Amino acid sequence: MLNKQVKVKLKTTIRQPNEEPEIYELWANGTIIEKRGKSFLKYEEMQDDNKINTTVKMGETEGLILRSGGVNMRLPFLENEEQTGSYESEFGVLMVSTMTRKIAFEKNKNDGNFVVQYDLTVSGQPVGEYTLEFHYTEGSQ
Repeated sequence: MLNKQVKVKLKTTIRQPNEEPEIYELWANGTIIEKRGKSFLKYEEMQDDNKINTTVKMGETEGLILRSGGVNMRLPFLENEEQTGSYESEFGVLMVSTMTRKIAFEKNKNDGNFVVQYDLTVSGQPVGEYTLEFHYTEGSQ
């Protein structure tokens, strides 16, 4: 099992019909874990004074994002397939689904990239096309 400290950059692009794309960037310190041939990226972020722990399972054709703490969410990805996940809010648990258009994972000795592009549906309503770009680099700030 490999366990390394990394710097994480997450770029999120959200596209809605007839609107300019929204782009968000997040920087965090995290850990890359290699376990039984699988790669996991773990990091912590603050959102509205709530701590959120995020684990990203990265693969070449599938992935999974788990968030817990201030937000509880499970988002599964499988290339060219629809998957069902969940998002827990103060209003209860919402069913979400992802239709993954593209997924790519590339890792090198000291860094890596995981990109997933998907259509997100919440409670049966399309909410946009999302692109998540995770980039991690060994070392700490």
